[in-house]
Amino acid sequence: MMHTLNIYDDIVNSMAHIDFQYPLQLSVKSTDIPGLFSLWRIENTATVYRTEREYQSGGFGNPDKHPYVWAVALLVDGLWARVHNTRDQGREWSNLDRLEIWLREQGISRWQVVNDLEEVGVKRLGEAFYVPPN
Repeated sequence: MMHTLNIYDDIVNSMAHIDFQYPLQLSVKSTDIPGLFSLWRIENTATVYRTEREYQSGGFGNPDKHPYVWAVALLVDGLWARVHNTRDQGREWSNLDRLEIWLREQGISRWQVVNDLEEVGVKRLGEAFYVPPN
């Protein structure tokens, strides 16, 4: 499959690529998202990534049984920012299905999923293993 195309004498890369660096230094409160989105300050692209649980919540919040949760980073003014709640704590999701519904409610229709914390079932020969940042 070709990703670089010549369209009307202009070279165009048709492959959407999202550069994501962890850990994030910026945050955005979930209550600020609609206003920023309406001003075109948030792009229609998100990164959903696996992270260590920071807060205990509900019945699923046992960090010994479920040490990892999903977090969301949005491109705000061209920089990655983690979504926080109104108490300025990083929002955490235990379920990708509920997270997808939340993303769509915010107006986000494109995202990538990154899970560098849990092992994959199939390993390739000679593949270097990722070591998460401390």
